[in-house]
Amino acid sequence: WNFDIAIVARRSRFFAGTRFRKRGLNTRGDCANEVEVEQIVCNVATRSLHTGDAMSYVQLRASVPLFWSQEVSATNPKPAVDFEFSDVNLTATRSHFGNLLGRYGVPLLLV
Repeated sequence: WNFDIAIVARRSRFFAGTRFRKRGLNTRGDCANEVEVEQIVCNVATRSLHTGDAMSYVQLRASVPLFWSQEVSATNPKPAVDFEFSDVNLTATRSHFGNLLGRYGVPLLLV
């Protein structure tokens, strides 16, 4: 059995930034530093995507979907986490998970 494997990574443009400068999510529910990685495995013998001879696995990584931040400091390797309690109904967090369900459907596994 021979297979071709392709890995594609897509970075979100909605709340992008360097790892230590962007945290949490914005008011629209976009998480900071969101990256979607898709692994596609295809049977070399058939190379036919329309007959189902390919499999795909998608993994999404992003910041925790809450309003939070950290101060960057060269002298403090573990800076304190600052939470903002401006969204007590978790409206932005609900929007984030609604967006995920709209994009990927079910099942949706969160770790």
